[in-house]
Amino acid sequence: MSANHKLTALIKGRTISGTGTTGEVMTVSFSDGSKMTIRTAGATNTGPTGGTVKSVRQAGSELSIDFEGQPTLTIPTAEETSCVMVRDKSGVMEYAD
Repeated sequence: MSANHKLTALIKGRTISGTGTTGEVMTVSFSDGSKMTIRTAGATNTGPTGGTVKSVRQAGSELSIDFEGQPTLTIPTAEETSCVMVRDKSGVMEYAD
């Protein structure tokens, strides 16, 4: 599984304040007010609230978020690309893939 350097650089150090899943969309909320949405393959995984992002890895249709001192969150994505978006607290797009 390869590192996703762009996404890692963007969200490394951000702390998760909550996660939720509606249908095939997972929303990860960060303590700075930003949000990441992931189109999933129907996954209902949730991330560790309070977990601080260390790195992000991606291979095919699998996205793994590594945390400092907590287990990795692995999310099966709907497709290999075009499944992840990050918006800042104002709703401005920071990342899309």
